Amino acid sequence: MLHLVIALIHEAKPLIAHYRMSSLRGNHPFKIYTGDALTLIVSGIGKPAAASAVGYLQALSRENGPAAWLNIGIAGHQHFRRGQGFIAHRIQDRATGRCYYPPQVLPFSASSGNLITVDRAERHYEEDSGYDMEASAFYNAAIRSSTAEFIQSYKVVSDHPQASVEKITKAGATQNIAARMDEITPLISTLQNGIADYRKIHVPSPHFDHIAQRWHFSETQKIQLQHLLRRAQVLFGAQFPIQAAPESHKTAKGFLSALSETLAAHQLSL
Repeated sequence: MLHLVIALIHEAKPLIAHYRMSSLRGNHPFKIYTGDALTLIVSGIGKPAAASAVGYLQALSRENGPAAWLNIGIAGHQHFRRGQGFIAHRIQDRATGRCYYPPQVLPFSASSGNLITVDRAERHYEEDSGYDMEASAFYNAAIRSSTAEFIQSYKVVSDHPQASVEKITKAGATQNIAARMDEITPLISTLQNGIADYRKIHVPSPHFDHIAQRWHFSETQKIQLQHLLRRAQVLFGAQFPIQAAPESHKTAKGFLSALSETLAAHQLSL
């Protein structure tokens, strides 16, 4: 699952049309659209709105496992040309000074650049950077429920020193995003494929509940159990190695020790 967080409906329209997304039924505080393993939420402008939108989707989808997150929108820039798209490899919150560094480890084809999140529309463009009003809050909220490589911000330049923010129109915002769909759709596909592979490895083991109820596990032992069961699932699939079968042990500590030793021995033999 990939969650798209977009400030304005005019920025979202090309994506809704391309992926043939449908409005989510029910009484929601945000406009939400779904389709093709995607959820799109229209957050509204600004950091509080972006953080609230992310939090709402986190609550709405908390039972569905890990998800990827992508913030898409228009932005100003000191020197990038209008219509140019870029992924943010550094996001700075101007008000707090805090910086985030989304890892660019997946095979993205788009170029990258700095991004500064401001509380008011930028008119001076003093730094060699893009300027938006949501990315830092989006990232800070999304990182609570996902891993950094699956949280990205993609911006299309709409204004710069020679074409000020006052000249942006609703139709222009739509056109800016629509013109970069050839770059946005591969970005979405890459994130979808990456999170799908991640979910296969990190899906909860079907053995966890049964084993956790068999003995008393401390909270630390439960974390260790989850880690070992994930490794066992990768190495053995659904079939437990006989040496570490739960029925062969009398204590949680003994089971964890046997499973750890079995996994280590198997990996050495590969």
